[in-house]
Amino acid sequence: MITVLDEPYLSIRRSANNELIHLEWKGHARSDQYRSSLELALDIVVKFDLVYWIADLREMTAILKSDEQWANEVWFPKLFDSRLEKMAILESSDYFNQTSVQRSFTAVHGQLTFKVAWFPKPSEALDWIFQQEAVSV
Repeated sequence: MITVLDEPYLSIRRSANNELIHLEWKGHARSDQYRSSLELALDIVVKFDLVYWIADLREMTAILKSDEQWANEVWFPKLFDSRLEKMAILESSDYFNQTSVQRSFTAVHGQLTFKVAWFPKPSEALDWIFQQEAVSV
């Protein structure tokens, strides 16, 4: 994995084969950090045509309502234009983060252009990400 960003609140890595981006949130991110980090991740997904995203939210804290609204109205629509196929989410232990993330995915559900699934363990998320879909002939 190639490290793109390593800050006290977040690490962003992408696979060398240009398939996967992995965001590991490490605690609280201020509004400007949250937004600029999501924009950076989106830029990487688009630049390298990445198709898999792992969002490790286990240590992430609450997301401000204004940031949630920004993500739903500004950021997600741009992500929907990418080639992303799957997003695996490792759920936060923070109740307020859980609630915010669930609200966001409920708000954009009808617009999703990729599959989303929640997992308790990174190994399960990776298994699902790289699971080959059955093809009928």
